[in-house]
Amino acid sequence: MNLLSSHDQARALHVFGWHDDTRDAAATTLAKQRLKLAVLFQMVYPGAPSVYYGDEVGLTGGDDPFDRATYPWADEGGRPDLALLAEFKKLIRLRNDHAVLRRGSVDAPLLADAHVLVLLRRLGDTWAVTATNNAEVARTVTVVLPAGAPLGVWRDALAPGGADVTQQGLRLVVPALGGRVLISPQ
Repeated sequence: MNLLSSHDQARALHVFGWHDDTRDAAATTLAKQRLKLAVLFQMVYPGAPSVYYGDEVGLTGGDDPFDRATYPWADEGGRPDLALLAEFKKLIRLRNDHAVLRRGSVDAPLLADAHVLVLLRRLGDTWAVTATNNAEVARTVTVVLPAGAPLGVWRDALAPGGADVTQQGLRLVVPALGGRVLISPQ
């Protein structure tokens, strides 16, 4: 079970830097971007992702009892973050749409440094490369895929376009505080 928040710990958004009394818009934006990156990783990594109620709409909360705040229902005066909710839905749909992200094998990382983690997932004839970047600037990386990896353009499941896999490997730009999910051609 892959958790980012629970009733026993401070909520992820709080840990990432946004507290109920935060007035700095940049700090709020950064905390939400970090949360989106964490959810992306949660959805592409093996295991059973679990979203603690309210995280998907930007509920904050520190240590007990503040991690157990009530859901911010709009009709009750709350202000759920609908843009954040849409991003959560997109990332959950990504996992649901690609069996390789739910049940595919995962080997040692193709690349792991202080900012970028690139993983390879396989399920039958379908391959996926997931790359996450926790730096506040985009990173360009090159990885060599194992023998048998399909050559050609792999589709980016998160954004329009893709990346070309050649015998020399895969070169990709991983966005700042973001990621890429490439799916092999069928």
